Amino acid sequence: MRLRPTSANTVSAADRLALLGTLALVLLGTAALVTAQGVPLANVDTTGGQQVFAANCTACHQVTGAGIPAVFPPLAEHVPELLAVEGGRHYLAAVVLFGLTGPIAVAGQAYDGLMPPWGHLSDAQLADVLNYVASAWGNHLVLPQGFVAFTAEEVLGIRGDALDSNAVHAVRQTLELE
Repeated sequence: MRLRPTSANTVSAADRLALLGTLALVLLGTAALVTAQGVPLANVDTTGGQQVFAANCTACHQVTGAGIPAVFPPLAEHVPELLAVEGGRHYLAAVVLFGLTGPIAVAGQAYDGLMPPWGHLSDAQLADVLNYVASAWGNHLVLPQGFVAFTAEEVLGIRGDALDSNAVHAVRQTLELE
């Protein structure tokens, strides 16, 4: 925007209004970005995540989140365990983005399969499904205090890690879950 001074030290009323309008848009955009961060999970609509889960995850993890014993691990009760450990939040997002290969144990049960990467889904879809699994099947009752929802921006940041499924397994080992 180019200001057209009417004298050496004044700005026209139209230019002032245009400048105020631009400033208001910048402030609103900043406010929207800030409020997208740190939203309690209880305040997030997880319907979209449930739809992503139904379309992509139920074959292995089942509608109930119970998985299939000795084949596909449960997400019910296990997701809050992951989110309670330092680095668990990042790890969980990395699993959906990059997949997971290698032996793991969940609730005393051994698993050694392959979780495919879902990085072809959008950042918003992945944040939605992460929020869904964090809140479904009673998981929301045992989340760490102050847990906030995943955001598309957070997923985008983790996408930049560009890991493979073996590297994600190595990350899990550092969490000392088993």
